[in-house]
Amino acid sequence: MVNKVKRRVSCFPKATYYKPREIPLCCLEITNLSIEELEAIRLCDLLQIEQSEAADRMGVSRKTFWNDLQNARQKVADALVNGKAIEISGGEYVNTGECKVSFLCKECDHVWEAKSNQYRPTSCPNCSSNLIFRLGGDGKGKRFIENDYCCPKKGKQQE
Repeated sequence: MVNKVKRRVSCFPKATYYKPREIPLCCLEITNLSIEELEAIRLCDLLQIEQSEAADRMGVSRKTFWNDLQNARQKVADALVNGKAIEISGGEYVNTGECKVSFLCKECDHVWEAKSNQYRPTSCPNCSSNLIFRLGGDGKGKRFIENDYCCPKKGKQQE
């Protein structure tokens, strides 16, 4: 068995789920896109970095980068064409911590940034409240909501 090289990832997604509009998540097939596959798309397609440079940034060979990029593009295309949800999670990667993550305190509305490779803050630096949330979600596909969500097809609460 070959050990998989951990890819270097510098940014995490601001949202971890994408889905077709007006269809409850519980009614959709979910395609999983790993963190390093998303990084490959970000570097090559969003930032338009040459594949050899992108492979160097991720610490892998050009062939490995190409495979990750093609897998990611295939998954995204399948989800878009066939109406599937995309979950972004998992993978074998090392966080380089170049990107910043924004947090919001629900008590005092204070917004601040922390490097993505730091631990998640446990309290607000302004008022010490522990009602803090990552802007764009908490990175685990969960959001702060006031009302419970109920899947119309299953008729029970989602957790």
